[in-house]
Amino acid sequence: MTNRGESAEQEGNRPLGRDLRLLELIVDNIDDLIAVIDSQGRRVWNNAAYARVLGYSVESLTGSNSLIEVHPDDLPKVQGALRDSMLSGSGRRIEYRLRHRSGHYVYLESQGWVLPAGGDREQLLVVISRDISQRKELEERQALLYDQQSRQAKAMAEIVHSADFQGSDVEHGSEMVLRILCQTLKAPSAELWKLDSVGEGRFICLRSLRTDGEKTRQDLSLESLVLPSLLRQYRVIALPDEAAAVEDFDIAKALSPGAGTRTIPDEVTARLVPENTRGMAAAVWLEGKPAGFLLVTIRDPNRVWSIYERNFCVALADLVAMLLEGRQRLDTLQALETSQKLISAQLADAASYVRSQLPVNLADSVRTDWRYLPSSTLGGDALDFFWFDDDHLVIFVLDVVGHGVGSALLAISILHLLRQRALKDGDPLEPVSVLSALNRSFQMDEHGDKVFSIWYGVFDRVSGIIRYATAGHPPALLISPGSNGEAEVVWLKGKGLWIGATTVETFEGGSAVVAQDAELFVFSDGLFELSTIGGPMIGLYGFGQILVDLHNSGDADLEEVLAAVSRVHGSDQFEDDASILKVWFR
Repeated sequence: MTNRGESAEQEGNRPLGRDLRLLELIVDNIDDLIAVIDSQGRRVWNNAAYARVLGYSVESLTGSNSLIEVHPDDLPKVQGALRDSMLSGSGRRIEYRLRHRSGHYVYLESQGWVLPAGGDREQLLVVISRDISQRKELEERQALLYDQQSRQAKAMAEIVHSADFQGSDVEHGSEMVLRILCQTLKAPSAELWKLDSVGEGRFICLRSLRTDGEKTRQDLSLESLVLPSLLRQYRVIALPDEAAAVEDFDIAKALSPGAGTRTIPDEVTARLVPENTRGMAAAVWLEGKPAGFLLVTIRDPNRVWSIYERNFCVALADLVAMLLEGRQRLDTLQALETSQKLISAQLADAASYVRSQLPVNLADSVRTDWRYLPSSTLGGDALDFFWFDDDHLVIFVLDVVGHGVGSALLAISILHLLRQRALKDGDPLEPVSVLSALNRSFQMDEHGDKVFSIWYGVFDRVSGIIRYATAGHPPALLISPGSNGEAEVVWLKGKGLWIGATTVETFEGGSAVVAQDAELFVFSDGLFELSTIGGPMIGLYGFGQILVDLHNSGDADLEEVLAAVSRVHGSDQFEDDASILKVWFR
């Protein structure tokens, strides 16, 4: 006996469960391909989706061999999946290609379910498949793009690490760039053009490369007043103009031809690219402005350059710019070396001049003594001390990185700037203010890539306090008489990077009380960055201990200091410029 409610529910479900036509309509109108195949791979039944996706009629597929349409490369995989499923009783998920009625192949993702044999029915396999052609196409495009970008990255690395690029060899380095440009874009021709400094709007072809065996360009010059302004506005230009490529890109911008007008004169296009070819020009920038361009051409009048090809061409143009800039620097360096050789006979006089600019010692309530020891004929150290007014004594030691004329002249120019109180926006009595102003005025990119360290202090005679700040310089050492006979030692440390190394102001100063008969030692790192007979370097605190020991012995004369350092070092020849200033507060 059945429940009344259950009977009603069964009555409601019965039409759907028994109406096979309704089920067929549902199965035939879904997007998934459904097929039932036997152990031999023959289709027992399939839904109408096969007709929509593969173009075959349902009738033609029924009873057909499902393996016939499988792509030959995928056939072993499909046969193996069928065999394994039938043997194990468990279906598998696979991807493979099936031939469309028109001849092309469609990518399918299939999942199988095994129907066990029963009664008069043999074991069957239900296969539900989905068309994944668009997904596979996208994956292939992404793989192709990844491969292309990988090849481009390797090509650029090959250029950068080549001996020609490292040595700023423009001739061979640019030839490598052109060859890689042709290989990567499969182009028969590539050229490097440079704006001539003599004629306005005149370009000359520095290098031309052809990979198809044809002769290189014979006309090596081009005059156009329009092209420089276009190169300034656009990093990359398509030749002729691409009316279809008017998108804005982050790095490479397509050149918009405007409303029915040509932005590049026909005569310029005709000179750069032959008829029925496509070209692409990427601007080469030097010193903040376009100075030339890379040009690549290809025999495909319908070619539209992709954003990735444009960006690659721009990247190569930037490498060419680095190559040209490196050549300019080398030429400048060689010219400087030539000049230095020409004035080598005058270096001794120059060294005497530098030494003459150093201060005369004080001998009143504050006494001074100093030593200046350049490691070569000219060094980058300088020092000074002077009464700013009746109550304030300015003290500083600076060290320009490097040796020779450039470092010495920069050191002396800084010395005069501070001595003559001509530093802009800096309060001479405020050490941090002075260092900040120096950093603004002496950025390394404006002064031959040179930086310098400095210790700057201001002693107030009335209060007996010295305020100080440092920029990449060793701390000064203040040694004062102690109450128990032992000297009191204070390192006057500040914080801050070298002057000119960064635009960020990183300076922090400090202050200390100066007792009567205290001795202040300000020095450069050339006195402690020295090897010793035993092997390790003297070091800052090792040098400080030498000063303290000599002070306690009552003989901290600078000649004795240098003699003690020479003994520890094992030589009286120092490896770097060395300067030391002693200030005795009586």
